Amino acid sequence: MIRDSRWNFTLLAVVVALAAPATTNAQFGGLKKKLKDKVLADTQPASASTTTAGSAGDPQAKARQDAWQHPVAITSAGIDGFVKAIKAENAARAKYIASAPPTSAIAKWNAYQQAKNKCAQDHVLEDSTQARLQRKMMAEATAGHAENIQAYTDSMTKMGQASQARSQRCDALARPQFTDADWQEVRAEENKEEAAAAAVGGFDPLVYSRLKERVIAYTLMPSGWTPSGYSPAELAAIDARKAEIKPLLGKDFNNSGQRNSLGS
Repeated sequence: MIRDSRWNFTLLAVVVALAAPATTNAQFGGLKKKLKDKVLADTQPASASTTTAGSAGDPQAKARQDAWQHPVAITSAGIDGFVKAIKAENAARAKYIASAPPTSAIAKWNAYQQAKNKCAQDHVLEDSTQARLQRKMMAEATAGHAENIQAYTDSMTKMGQASQARSQRCDALARPQFTDADWQEVRAEENKEEAAAAAVGGFDPLVYSRLKERVIAYTLMPSGWTPSGYSPAELAAIDARKAEIKPLLGKDFNNSGQRNSLGS
């Protein structure tokens, strides 16, 4: 339940960010649309009576709106809690990845990424090896050692065969397709991770989620961009710890303050 709330108003951040000078990483299309529709349903003020009735009938929707519209001010003490919380969240994520079964969504995606990376690395190695062999062949030819050239020619032939096999293998890599059950698994895990992190940092889950988005969005904001929606005191609090915060984010988050989703 905690994670569902977080995902809903997280995607509200996406909607707002689309109108702001920031870029968002691509997310899994079908899921993004479903959740975006839910967020808009929560926050669209069709009429005063509808909004009032909706808020009264859905306390979670009202809590999400309040957390988004009236975020807790970012202070030095809040940053202390955030750092503790994000470290706990990272540790929980690393533990989950290490223990995830091969059939899990995260394991399938990581296996795909690792295979892609190996293909790219092998291609670079093949190019450098080929260039090295060509240089040696030229050196032998220039020195008049024609008898030594055949060995290099044989090596290049074998390398060409290996390169063809690598190309076939890499071209056959299939991007994982995630089912609704896969996404439910991911959401359940992130629910646990963020709930545990919020507790470590001493935050209400919604407060932590909104604080995290705002801190990360500013920390990862490209240079030259002007932040909006922050007080000078909030920016000063983040700036004082930015050098410490940024390494904690790695490549897991984007500059809208959200965790990159599987498939992005």
